[in-house]
Amino acid sequence: MSIHRTFETAPTRRRRTLNGRWAFVTDPDDEGLDAGYHESFPADADRIDVPSAWNATSEYYDHEGPAWYRRRFELPTGGPTRIAFGGVCHDATVWVDGDRTAEHYGGYTPFEAVLDLEAGDHDIVVRADNTRDERSIPRPGTDWFPYGGITREVLVESVPEAFVAGIEVDYDLDSDGEDADLTVTADVRSLGESTDVEVTATVEGARGAPVAGSGEATAEREVSVDTGLTSVPVECELAVDRWSPDDPALYEVRVAVESGEARDERRERVGFRTVAVSDRAVLVNGDPVELRGVNRHEDHPEWGHAQPLRLQEIDLDVIAEAGMNTVRTSHYPNHPRFLDLCDERGILAIEEIPYWQFDAERFAREGVLDRGKKTLAEMIARDHAHPAVVAWSVTNECANEEAGVVEATAELAALARDRDPNDRPVTLASNNYHPDGDGTDRCLEHVDFVCANAYPGWYAEGEYANVLAAVREDYPDKPVVLSEFGAGAVAGERTRDGAKWSESFQADFLADAVRTARETEYVAGFTVWQFCDTRTDPRNWATRPKTKNNKGIVDEYRRPKEAYNRVRDLLTGEEGSQ
Repeated sequence: MSIHRTFETAPTRRRRTLNGRWAFVTDPDDEGLDAGYHESFPADADRIDVPSAWNATSEYYDHEGPAWYRRRFELPTGGPTRIAFGGVCHDATVWVDGDRTAEHYGGYTPFEAVLDLEAGDHDIVVRADNTRDERSIPRPGTDWFPYGGITREVLVESVPEAFVAGIEVDYDLDSDGEDADLTVTADVRSLGESTDVEVTATVEGARGAPVAGSGEATAEREVSVDTGLTSVPVECELAVDRWSPDDPALYEVRVAVESGEARDERRERVGFRTVAVSDRAVLVNGDPVELRGVNRHEDHPEWGHAQPLRLQEIDLDVIAEAGMNTVRTSHYPNHPRFLDLCDERGILAIEEIPYWQFDAERFAREGVLDRGKKTLAEMIARDHAHPAVVAWSVTNECANEEAGVVEATAELAALARDRDPNDRPVTLASNNYHPDGDGTDRCLEHVDFVCANAYPGWYAEGEYANVLAAVREDYPDKPVVLSEFGAGAVAGERTRDGAKWSESFQADFLADAVRTARETEYVAGFTVWQFCDTRTDPRNWATRPKTKNNKGIVDEYRRPKEAYNRVRDLLTGEEGSQ
């Protein structure tokens, strides 16, 4: 298994990770660039783990701003070398041997550099900056903590002069869903002059996956590629078992590029299924699926965003044991390994980009919309093959009554539809129908189903039934997902009369809301806010107990609250038998 995925992705490449201890220094006065840290790293630097979030350590718990990392690594042989970062929060600059080699904005999507390096020792320096300002995504004041750092894996790979830089998998299923017409597009990157290459695509049932009675398909093409990127589509047909939540059949896509004696192979996984919507349901393979789920932040007191495999597995265990089948990745692209686990378990995912509570003025600032489009495109390029991902969410709780937000939403929705080869629905999360909201939402005309965030009975007076009815009146042809609802509960807080912030208040509150959602025929499902208690920024949320968003149905260490047990009993049919 690859350390950054649950399956091997590049078996022909000599690879090592740069995970482990790096030299580390914060830069609160932002003097590192002028002082030349990329050439002469401070001698008194600390040491920190990679991947990790520096705010998950006691020493750097509150640091927001630039920080610098340095590490030496050795190459046994020289040649083309790919250095890949899974995620750096949020603004990253990379130097190798003193030369600036990569820049990237966006803390949740990958980037890389390909260099021609000699054998021997090399020096890599990274400047990471989690500062939030008027142009940042996410913006200041978000209801999650602005963790900083190299929060996902760093890989160093030796590659030939012509190698597979990316894979796109496009497919159509026949009416019976038993045969797939595939177009596997290999992005071939050539570092040399024009050369002839042979591109081979092979698709077969993934090892260990529940695939029965399906075959293997192989197709190849000979093409000439020039320096840079060349997209090479290869078409084939395959008898398949469809992926579904109850039967998550997975297939391995292997793409090889051969040029002379050199060969490079890269792998992806895919599940074959369709996703669509009716006027009251989300349809997987043409059948309505009730979305029963949670909103999940990548948050933990020990790891922040940099979550190990075991924690990801535990989270999905807890979710599945509650009778839930859906995760909304609030409010940013999650680790691709977490999505691998969703693929394997049949857990559905709605994936989102971090436009949280933006208004027209903020969208109009230079570069803000371009940054979001870039993150959206990178998320779709990275995650389009995951069958578990059933929708892209382009914004959360923005000022959707304002013309500038409507225009930005239209552009984001169009981009999502253009970039996704598998035609997933597009959605957004609106809070305009919350009792204190604007009451109308002009952006929802650009999406396929409505995600409605509302907290009547917690932040404002009101009833969930009235919120849902107001959405339906404006958009009678779109299904509704009750995407955020909840109440805070301090873990262990118990009162005789079930007062606010007690576990029993939260349990009663969520049980009533879940029943209302499930009894409303045009509601396609719900995602509880939220899975676990999460850290929030005391500069913006100091009045909260423990400076946390305490609406988790489990606490920050995944210990169930009363609400978890109540919702589990509702969804598994145990409530009526007790």
